[in-house]
This record gives sequence, structure tokens and C-alpha cells, in this order.
Amino acid sequence: MTLIASFMWRGFYFAFGDTLITTGTRIHEDIPIPTQNLPNETEQIEGSEIRVAGLTRKIFTIGPHLVFGWSGPMANFENGLRYLYAAPLDEPLSLQVLQAILNDSGLPKDRASAWFIYAFTRDGAIVGFSHNMRKIAQEKDGIISVAGSGAESFRERLEIGSAANIDAISLFTHTLNAQARYPIEQHRQGRHLDKGFGGGFEFILSENGSFVSFDRVMIVYRDYWDVEEQNEVRKDVQNVSRVGNTFSKVDAVYYMTHVDHALIVGRWFPDSHKMFWAAPPFSEGQALAGTPRFGVDHVFEVMSHHSGRRSTVFNRVPDEYDFEVIGEDTRLTFPMTLPEDLETALREHIGAKAR
Repeated sequence: MTLIASFMWRGFYFAFGDTLITTGTRIHEDIPIPTQNLPNETEQIEGSEIRVAGLTRKIFTIGPHLVFGWSGPMANFENGLRYLYAAPLDEPLSLQVLQAILNDSGLPKDRASAWFIYAFTRDGAIVGFSHNMRKIAQEKDGIISVAGSGAESFRERLEIGSAANIDAISLFTHTLNAQARYPIEQHRQGRHLDKGFGGGFEFILSENGSFVSFDRVMIVYRDYWDVEEQNEVRKDVQNVSRVGNTFSKVDAVYYMTHVDHALIVGRWFPDSHKMFWAAPPFSEGQALAGTPRFGVDHVFEVMSHHSGRRSTVFNRVPDEYDFEVIGEDTRLTFPMTLPEDLETALREHIGAKAR
């Protein structure tokens, strides 16, 4: 699946994208795919003509004042991206200069490619340019557009029909909650990558006249079932705990941050943990530098019913959650047993849905 999304809503901007690269051919294109610690091979997705080819970032900043998102054949973007990397984009430009740079970049305009650019101009305004993006919501104060093979399912999941009545911060939180369900689904589908470590997702926000990455995010995935449903669950399920009337187990933990131009992802499963990084395409030669921003600022608990029929996302205070890198090792801290207040919140949510 490929998904890029751009939200300009009531003075607040954010972009959302995944990192999985797919191809319709068995033969590798002669392009270096920036994949670390993962198979770098074309594996066919079951029931599809698409093959997984590796990882790269689909949304990223070029300088602090321009955000770029892309979808389509990776080779189509090489010339345009190399031109933009070399362009003088470290400072805000006038609209006329920015337009001239984009015109000269030769970004693809074919039907298979889609892209967007949002930039802060010299007068502090945000301007946008795009090709082949699909608008899924629009009002006088903003626009939401998407592209990629996952665009339709994302639109359905986002339930964007009431967007005109949502303020920008609430819409961002709502989008985060919709996004939080993706990594566990990707893991369960496997995508033919090592133990389902199939990719990552990220957000870029506008803040004080520039674009910044949304960092230090942890998502904990728990399966749950009621006391009355315990006979429906396999007897060999391990690491199960009971709190109140709820049985649960931690299925996976996903962590995301950035080091300069690279997205850093950590994935934990019972008895397995792995980290990898994904860089923007054709950005070789830009070495990792600076201080990694590990730790946890934002926590989401995704509670999924064991049947798979429903899931609910809860925002959490990060006091009991942490992610540390110690030498070449990592250490995750999170509550293995379902916190009592989360069990209460889950029960209240289920009760409200039943009414």
C-alpha cells in the first residue's frame, strides 16, 4: 500500500505518509532502495500483482520551509528530487522564485505519478502545488487531498464527512487515531518482509513558520476479550492478564522518531525487537548526524477485540512509557498489564457504543 495525505485546515498544516515501496515487476529497477536491516527483494503480495521492493520516505522536508510528498514509480522522481535537493531552499522564497524552481525541476506530470509541495514563502504564507492528488474534503478554510493505492481505504477510515465542522487540532488528533491502526494490520498481513517489519508511517507539521517532524511516538497494540468470551480464545495464547472483566495481551509495540533526514522505527513483538531507518529517496551522501530524539512524548493504545470486529484508540499520558537506546541495544518501557483506568475507559466506550 502507498498512502500520502496533505491537510491544510484552518491555518494548521500537516502531512501524512507511509514508507513501503512496491513495484509491478519482478525485476529490480536499477535504483538503490534505502532499506536497512530488511530484505531488499521483490516479493509478491499474495493475491496481488504488486511486489514489495523496500522502504523509503514518502513525505519529507527539503530545507525547513518546504514539505514534499510523492507516490508512483520511484524512478520518475529522481531528476526532480535531485534538482530540489540542490536548489537554494534553506530560506523562505518569494512565490515567483519558488514557482520558477518548481518549473525547472521537471517533476513528473504523468498519470502514474502524484506529488504535492507546500512551502512557506517570504511573507509567511503557506502556498501549495500538486499533481494528481485527489481532494477528499474542501472548504473555504482548507483542503485535504490524498494519493496512492491506500487512498480510498484511508478516506473511509477517516470518516471525513464532518470535516467542515472540526477544528484543526481535533482533525489532527482524529487523523492520528485513524493512522494508529495501520502498523498492526501491516504486520499481520506480513508484506513478505522479515517478521512483518513492513514499513512505517509519519507526520510532518507546520510550526512557527517551518515544517517539523512529529516525533517520539509510541503505539501499543493490545488484543482483548471479555470474561464471557474466554472459551472463544485459543488455549495456547500466552502473556494474558486479567483486569476487571477484561482479558488482554500486548500484541506489538511501534515506536517512531527522526534523526535529521531519516525516519527511525522500532517494532517490538513478544520475543522479538528490531529497529530500522528509512531515508528520502536519492538522498545518499547525507549522513546521519545530530542527537537522536529518543524517549516518548505521545502514546496511543490501540485496543482490538480478539475477533477483529472492532478496535478503539486511546490517547495516554506517557509517564509509564519510554524508549531508550543504550549502545547497540534498545529498552522499551510500557505497562504489560492493562492499566485499570484504561480498562475503565474501554468499558465506558463499549457501553456508549451499545446505547
